[in-house]
Amino acid sequence: MRALDVVKNKEIVKIYPTTTIREALKIMNENRFRRLPIVYPNNKLVGIITAMDIVDFIGGGSKYNLIREKFNRNFVAAINQPVREIMTKEVITLDENDDIDMAIETFLNKNVGGVPILDKEGHFLSLITERDVIKALINKIDENETIEDYITRKIIYATPGERLKDVARTMVRNGFRRLPVVSEDKLVGIITATDFIKLLGSNWTFKKMEMGNVREITNVRIEEIMIKDVITANNNDKLKDVAKIMVEKDIGALPVVEDSKLIGIITEKDVIKYFT
Repeated sequence: MRALDVVKNKEIVKIYPTTTIREALKIMNENRFRRLPIVYPNNKLVGIITAMDIVDFIGGGSKYNLIREKFNRNFVAAINQPVREIMTKEVITLDENDDIDMAIETFLNKNVGGVPILDKEGHFLSLITERDVIKALINKIDENETIEDYITRKIIYATPGERLKDVARTMVRNGFRRLPVVSEDKLVGIITATDFIKLLGSNWTFKKMEMGNVREITNVRIEEIMIKDVITANNNDKLKDVAKIMVEKDIGALPVVEDSKLIGIITEKDVIKYFT
């Protein structure tokens, strides 16, 4: 099966290099997109902006320099800059004839969650994600297979009192799109790259931007924006059931707990390992 066939009916929103970061954030927030392909007017791919680029931009890494250095912490000026200022330019892509196995291999080896599909001239055709693969192949998962062998057990977590910018740095440094939040050895929430998009797209943030209070934004405590009603998994849960939850609930990972204690996490990337 070609990767392109998996997403042939998928609706994709594209933006241009001149689209502002603010406009891109709005599109991502309203549509719950984790990534947007960026194309020239002739539809040739020039870059991609992902939720992790936003985490980097808000304080996690080098893209924060746009705010801190180029615009002297003027968040309003920075966020109204063209998206080309923070987009990922060296994009990992698939060819239109690559099969779904190549997509899986790319997800696992390149540590990405979504890959644009291009024709031979570099024109954008579609975009395939880990979730698209899971949705397409979910019926191939053995009904009796549990998640035990697919759980990531060496985990890095955040604490409720940590500041947004510190958690952003941890996520960017480790390439994690989400972190469980733990207090007194118990899971109390989860923070995801998508939550950063929600925060930046909120009225509260824009008011702080207009007042020039960028530090008040980046110093927000994680407990204020984390997801508290976390859907979790148990060590003995069936892999197929967990995969269904990911697809139906539109979530990329489930913390794995025993007696409220975090023992691991299972992500979409972990699930697609089943198909290798």
